[in-house]
Amino acid sequence: MLQDAAFSPTQPPLASVGCDSRACTTQTGPFRAVAVGMTVLAGLAGGLAGGATMNLFSRMVSAATSGHEARGAAPGVDRSGRGVQPPQAAGLAEDDAPTRVGRTAHRLAAGIEPSRRVGLRLGTAAHYAFSASLGVAYALAVRRFPALRTCGGVAYGAAVWLVADEMVMPALGLSRSPQRLTPGIHAYALAGHLIYGATLDAASRELTRTRR
Repeated sequence: MLQDAAFSPTQPPLASVGCDSRACTTQTGPFRAVAVGMTVLAGLAGGLAGGATMNLFSRMVSAATSGHEARGAAPGVDRSGRGVQPPQAAGLAEDDAPTRVGRTAHRLAAGIEPSRRVGLRLGTAAHYAFSASLGVAYALAVRRFPALRTCGGVAYGAAVWLVADEMVMPALGLSRSPQRLTPGIHAYALAGHLIYGATLDAASRELTRTRR
């Protein structure tokens, strides 16, 4: 009877305890919680890696063009560390969307306006926070719908550019409207986001595979 109970059909097979399936959909309880936590960590790390790669891309283009990434790019010296946003700023490059968000957060938290230097650092922090949060969203989405990886994160990067850069940020007054940006700036920003998406997918995929 003990032998029959050990192989009772009401008990899950031992193989289901692991995370062999791509989406880990058979897991329950603590095993599922651990798997989701690992996915979140992989997305977080992948998003940070994507944000860093986007910064590297922007630095290279800015250095090669002496701070003029494309015709119509916002002027200013401090234009690195905040992704591809500085050229899209309504005024100076150092008053781009991430810096504005960081300054606003500082005013709400401390009740005072941050210095220029602190504002730029907060802008960099905002860039990485946004990159990380989007990385987590992507990792959780592909966990549920693996087909989203078909384009290797490139389609996701393009979607982020379309929604964030072309719609949300201009609507909030954080950057210039798409109609006021030249085709070169649009292409530059899109390229940066494609690089972000590809890096995010590669990094999160590798981290997920390593942890299994």
